[in-house]
Amino acid sequence: MLFHVTHTHDYQTCMAHREEARNEFNDGFTKAAAANKVQILATYNNRGRHTRIWILEAPDYHAVDKALEPILKFGNYDIMPVSAM
Repeated sequence: MLFHVTHTHDYQTCMAHREEARNEFNDGFTKAAAANKVQILATYNNRGRHTRIWILEAPDYHAVDKALEPILKFGNYDIMPVSAM
């Protein structure tokens, strides 16, 4: 299954200038994604809007939810199943 995941945060929780938080966010998600059989197909950032978008392939919604657990404290997440056209 394909999923479009949008992560948003605000200026106060932005990781752009906090290297330790940025590493925790990136490493935490990458490791959890692999552990839950979630493949990261694409990643897009909009720094000005404090938004990151992922296109993921996963066995099911639950796998994506589990992959996001280590980074939930960094903001909000919207998970949408999608299909290729």
